[in-house]
Amino acid sequence: MIPGETVYLRHLQRDQLGMVFPLQVAENRNDGFLLWAPAGTQGWHFDMPDGRNMSATPLPEWSGTPRRVPATHRIDHGLLSWHPCGADYSIRWFFRADGTFYRWYANLEAPSVVWRDAGFTGIDTADWDLDVVVQPDRSWEWKDEELFTARLRFPDAYWVDDEDRVRRAGREVIELVEAGAFPFDGTWCDYRPDPDWPAISEVLPAGVDRVTAARASHAT
Repeated sequence: MIPGETVYLRHLQRDQLGMVFPLQVAENRNDGFLLWAPAGTQGWHFDMPDGRNMSATPLPEWSGTPRRVPATHRIDHGLLSWHPCGADYSIRWFFRADGTFYRWYANLEAPSVVWRDAGFTGIDTADWDLDVVVQPDRSWEWKDEELFTARLRFPDAYWVDDEDRVRRAGREVIELVEAGAFPFDGTWCDYRPDPDWPAISEVLPAGVDRVTAARASHAT
């Protein structure tokens, strides 16, 4: 991956695609990679055939129904996303329209898998729902704990099957936060993308929605 290149982050839910979101490569390092998306970037959720989204659909029906038609969504903030190699989380920086950093967001998820196919680059993971929100003063709180607990009651439909691993990842993040350690030490809080990078396309590339293998589908 090279700086400025567009990559497509895919969230997999068992053998189905839940989301595709384009970002640009900011840094590709030995210990991970850093991605950027400006405010207004468009991504795609894959909802039910009748238009219902995940929050409006019982989980067994959601997981058992083929979902092929993408629904667009946009972010209203700048997003910098750090994906450390082999980690059970990514760390996101949120920026206001004027470039001011205002929050970290620890997304607990399966380790990222990078792949190339049909002329584009993808990154696969599985979003584990439970997250940690961190303010600039490093105060923190769990997010979506009730949702996470509720979905665990459906083991045949949920893409998380190791609750302890997810919570352990969250505790690992919290230890870094409380220590003021990287990436919660101020690194990249003043980040600015290269102004010469091309704009991110709003067209979903043909074939990026193929799921040939659930590379990151479970928390095992």
